[in-house]
Amino acid sequence: MQSTSKTQPLSTSKCNPLIIMDERERHEIRAVFETIPCHLQIETLDIADYVISNDIAIERKRGDDLVASICDNRFFSQLQHLKKHYAKPLIILENPKRMFERKGVYEASIYGAIIYAIYKMKIALFPTRDAKETAETIWSFAKFVQKSEPFEYEPMKIEQEKISVDSQLFFLEGLFQVSEKKAKILLDHFKTPYKVLQAIMQTEIAYTKAGNPKGISGSLEELKGFGHKFLKMNKNLLENKF
Repeated sequence: MQSTSKTQPLSTSKCNPLIIMDERERHEIRAVFETIPCHLQIETLDIADYVISNDIAIERKRGDDLVASICDNRFFSQLQHLKKHYAKPLIILENPKRMFERKGVYEASIYGAIIYAIYKMKIALFPTRDAKETAETIWSFAKFVQKSEPFEYEPMKIEQEKISVDSQLFFLEGLFQVSEKKAKILLDHFKTPYKVLQAIMQTEIAYTKAGNPKGISGSLEELKGFGHKFLKMNKNLLENKF
């Protein structure tokens, strides 16, 4: 690996690809890159953790990092910035098993956020087992892309924006039977999309003695227009593994 500081920019070469890494990336993965034939340039990135072409930026999320960013809404803001400024954004999900270490977080909420990223935002997600595999994946992507697209990094300064209400409403409209009006009702009542997903998982369908659905019981029951059909369809959406 050839490393350079912010004041010594590099361009791609025929042999070794140029990889731009955010300076806040952990030492563990930096050590891996030292064993890989590449030009590693350390920068302070406003968007993403890695940039490997003018079109491709990569957000690296370890399983537990992903869950933390979902809980504090950073995840959705990061997706917005990736999609806005790069034509082909990519999420690398490192060690997915760590997504389920945090107590009090429903698996359905995690899967819901991932589905939103892939299906609604059209952002590709690539799983890896560890830092070594992540570094090798980034290197492989960079080497392949830069064969046909010469890359010289130009710093991009982005004015940080807070995630908008429109983005939260758009996310909720991805649920079954949720119109713009219903999305607003849910957001007004529960305040965040994450709490809406929690409410869905904490609500149960109530049945008659004959086994027919008669209503719902739980966090959603006080809202009009959200019955057992809405609950069943969205629980299936959030819980099913593909």
